[in-house]
Amino acid sequence: MKIILKLFIFIFLIMFHHNSYAQQALSPEDGLSIIEQSASRFPKFYREFNNLKQTDKKIKNFKFIRGNGHGNPASASNNGVITIDLSFIETSNPNFDDNRLVVVLYHELGHLYYFAEYKTTDNTEDNEKFAFEYSLKRTKELAENGDCLPLKTGLKFMKLRSQSDNIADEHVRA
Repeated sequence: MKIILKLFIFIFLIMFHHNSYAQQALSPEDGLSIIEQSASRFPKFYREFNNLKQTDKKIKNFKFIRGNGHGNPASASNNGVITIDLSFIETSNPNFDDNRLVVVLYHELGHLYYFAEYKTTDNTEDNEKFAFEYSLKRTKELAENGDCLPLKTGLKFMKLRSQSDNIADEHVRA
């Protein structure tokens, strides 16, 4: 009986732990509403998101999730979809301020341009390098127009990644 009880508790704890980090998919309307509500807190991200949504043909769609702030703030897939984890926007996280969210958005867009140019998802290191370079290019454009902070933020976090010894992370290898 004790073994069964211990097994039950063990399974319950694993399920609870897994569900506490589970991603919740949101409707496009709910996702866009949350981004709209974040406009005063993240004005640069809001501006760039809406500009890209309306003008960039590589973006086929946005998908919105809530992942409790664990994992990546965004990702891109080779079908033109950028997934945004809104928990990074809804919660206060000093590592993900307005400038860094802009960098993340351009980084993910860089993946879409990589997919369009190279038609492959096999070489993750080259893909990440391309996305980093694309985000630098786009934030440099912002700097040339008077806003240096997204570029400074991108460079800061790239430097931190370059100092990591986590070679398993394709971001570090790139």
